[in-house]
Amino acid sequence: MTGTKLRLIFTLSAAAVVLAATLWLGLQIWSWQKQASTLRKTAQTGSSFASPGSTLLPPQLPSEERFKQVAETASLKLLADSVTGHFQVVDKSTGYVLRSYPDPAYWSGETLPAGWKNNLLSPIIVEYANISNYKSATKTVGLIGEDGYLEQFQTTPAGFKATFVFGKGQFKIPVEVALKDRYVEATILDGGIVEGGAFSLLNAKLYPMFGSQPSYGQDGYIFIPDGSGALIRFKQDRIMPQLTYNESIYGSDGSFYSENTGRQPVTLPVFGLKSGGQGFAAVVTEGAETANVYVAPSGSVGISNWVTAEWQYRKRFFQSISKSTNEGFYTYGADKFVVPRRTVRYYVLSPKASDYVGMASVYRSYLTDELKVKPLQPSKDGIPLYLDIIGGDIEKGLMLDKYQTATTTSDAIRLVQDVYDLGIRNMTVHYAGWQEDGYSTHGNYFPVDSKLGGNRGMKAFIDFAHSLRIPVYLTANYTVNTDGDGFWPRRDGLRDLAGNVLEANVNHKQDPAALVSPGFYRKRIESDLSRYKSLGADGIYFEDGIGRLLSTDYNGRYPASRGDSIGIQRDVFRQTKEALGSVAANNANAFAFDQVNHIPRLADDYSYDIFVDEAVPFAQIVLHGLVGYTSNWSNMRNESHAEFLRSIEYGAYPTYVFTGSSSDKLKNAYSVWHYSLNYKDWLGSLAEEYRRSSEALSQVQDKAITGHRTLAPNVKETVYEGNYRIIVNYNVAEYVKDSLRVPGQDFIVVKGVAAP
Repeated sequence: MTGTKLRLIFTLSAAAVVLAATLWLGLQIWSWQKQASTLRKTAQTGSSFASPGSTLLPPQLPSEERFKQVAETASLKLLADSVTGHFQVVDKSTGYVLRSYPDPAYWSGETLPAGWKNNLLSPIIVEYANISNYKSATKTVGLIGEDGYLEQFQTTPAGFKATFVFGKGQFKIPVEVALKDRYVEATILDGGIVEGGAFSLLNAKLYPMFGSQPSYGQDGYIFIPDGSGALIRFKQDRIMPQLTYNESIYGSDGSFYSENTGRQPVTLPVFGLKSGGQGFAAVVTEGAETANVYVAPSGSVGISNWVTAEWQYRKRFFQSISKSTNEGFYTYGADKFVVPRRTVRYYVLSPKASDYVGMASVYRSYLTDELKVKPLQPSKDGIPLYLDIIGGDIEKGLMLDKYQTATTTSDAIRLVQDVYDLGIRNMTVHYAGWQEDGYSTHGNYFPVDSKLGGNRGMKAFIDFAHSLRIPVYLTANYTVNTDGDGFWPRRDGLRDLAGNVLEANVNHKQDPAALVSPGFYRKRIESDLSRYKSLGADGIYFEDGIGRLLSTDYNGRYPASRGDSIGIQRDVFRQTKEALGSVAANNANAFAFDQVNHIPRLADDYSYDIFVDEAVPFAQIVLHGLVGYTSNWSNMRNESHAEFLRSIEYGAYPTYVFTGSSSDKLKNAYSVWHYSLNYKDWLGSLAEEYRRSSEALSQVQDKAITGHRTLAPNVKETVYEGNYRIIVNYNVAEYVKDSLRVPGQDFIVVKGVAAP
């Protein structure tokens, strides 16, 4: 065949591909438009957005005289305005009033343009767009100025119900407000939402100004669940006042566009605000997987500091039209995310418990009272030590990847024996990189790699550990697959709304690996549990995946919303505990707190946003005495002594990652890039750190943290039940206050003496 004919055939083939892609895209857009039109027509049936006899919300604060009591408990009263749908919560012990709208005492000083002032006066703010036109701009509005009004306001035994109607956007959003013993909860009822016009709902903020306060004349802060927890203090003059915080609870959804902010994921469905001696703690109890935490420090959106849940109904995704050129466009799916109820509880805090410790205590009580998380039983063998052992990994070779053995099962026996001989009796082992081809390989976990000793060697190691009463978890990540073994990405991979199989960078040296549909990995784990059991494993440590990764799956074989994925992950945890006894997941999301036995490498820092002032051990206050946790591996610290002191301040137990071979054995490995792994180099440091950690934490293994504060710059105090105080001094100089003396870069324990 001549070159000319080849070029002609190629040209015709390319043209056919372009034509097919163009036709497919046209059909796809037509399909989305038809779906959106059908949804709108369906929503319009029996619904009218005219407002005969209804009062449009005026651009002003609700009249105080219109608020009538609709519910009461022993500690709180709920008052509602039937015209605007706003409410007030009154603390009967102090008379303090928390309003769902801006504080009238400061409203005259609001400097926002009229449009946004109207939004802040509204009981609900929504964002919407015409999604049938992917070039359509989004619009953020409140009821005021949108021909908005209340429909079907009615009282209930616990509060009231109402429907917010947006006349211009043609939305109807039913809500419910209910007063309980210590809190008021505000709920959006998804089943009654109506979208009747050309526009589609993207997100909604219900009662966004609840408890909001300006900075001037106020000593306060907003608590956000960033990392371990962080505070945004009230300030009048901010360096960059326009910045806001908006992060998805339980992390971003990989199936949709998410701005790469570099922030730590939000693992807790909690936020709060303290103003003077009053404040509230908010807990997202229903639909948390569809919510963002949205924070507007004073100056960013008005003069007030406010924090709220931003409920997501649709998110942008990238629709590719050419994989070779990465051409495409951003658009929204026609179907909205639906959960039965989207609920935030606002707990009213007493003056003595209005700080972040009080907020954490509220969520801790929620875990124990409603999720039935049981307190830990303290070990008579001392505080726990967690050891991660790396078996092996692969590195790039000249022609083929090369396997590097780091710790055989025989090596692991010697390693554990040497640590045990230091006098450490309460030890837990996580054995990672035990699968064929090591730590960087995921998918085919059995049998144990023969170079490490195979299944027989692993069972011998676990039997040895059990002879010393040491539990052994095998580490695995089932959410990515690099190895096949019955997994086919096109069939079993996690897909976004555009139909693309999602991928993750397991490390910077390997090609991206396909993410696995939750429905598929549930089946795989179910089939593998008997193999773990045959080895004698005490549990599975789900690392960097289950318990953390949460994405909507549009794979037709395994469709799953984020809520469905939570159910699957909880089911995996339950089955693992039933089969083996225990389960662990590093830096796990809160939906796993009642399932996991311990949480390795719990975040102990924050994301260093310019408007955030400091990190606090909020997650640790919630968990201490309920679920065991560690911070980063002790031999992987950047600032060794300072991070050790922080682990003492945060109540975290010691942890190390080790190999039985020289530290440079894995220096070229794909995933295990650490350079300080040889356990023999660390035995002396481990023994000393364990001794010092025991001095601080041995008597409070099952105790709650009841206080935490800054005594002086870089001097922190953590208080446990029974007036057990640990004071950490990060300064070089000694800290002296009255009879209290804390050496520089050290800590002391004060027992049985109440903090002044």
